[in-house]
Amino acid sequence: MSKSEADWCKKIEIWWLLRDIKEKGGYKYTTVSWGENGSRGSISIQVSICNEEKYARFIYTQTDNSTGEKKDFDYKVPIVETPCHLGGNRYWFKCSLYKSGQYCGRRVGVLYKDGDWFGCRHCYDLTYSSRKVNKKYRYFPMFRVIELDSQIDKAYAKAKRYTYRGKPTKKRRRIEKLNAEAMHYYQKFAQTKDKY
Repeated sequence: MSKSEADWCKKIEIWWLLRDIKEKGGYKYTTVSWGENGSRGSISIQVSICNEEKYARFIYTQTDNSTGEKKDFDYKVPIVETPCHLGGNRYWFKCSLYKSGQYCGRRVGVLYKDGDWFGCRHCYDLTYSSRKVNKKYRYFPMFRVIELDSQIDKAYAKAKRYTYRGKPTKKRRRIEKLNAEAMHYYQKFAQTKDKY
């Protein structure tokens, strides 16, 4: 049986959740929605990093598709902080799920919902779709060029300026890196095309 893909699960990222919390005094109450206008679901999250007990509290209702029974969920996921090398702190979720009777407690930046609860990808045994791609497939380089071309277009749309004080900006360096990778895969595709 193949693993579920994390790319298709509902997820909460710690950096996104905490992005404006300092302006709000270390406490925040927000709603997170998936799909257009919450068509795939929404949850309420209460976050606190101002006290000794740092946590994210998840509040949501889930309906069982087979029976139509509704279950209410209200639980806290601990948040831990670690010091950064250049100063400041970085925040992490501490996975609060149990797998095979063992408490996880893993420090993670993203929590996924593949069951009833939000937990780390290790507890749900999730993989990424990019890991399941057959890179030995004959036309993989061509598909990779098309994918990179789309990423390059998005990067150009986001870049407001390409240089700052005569040096390339971070977004410009990313565009150059994507272009170099696209050229590499284009050349690989041209070589495989000549073989057949």
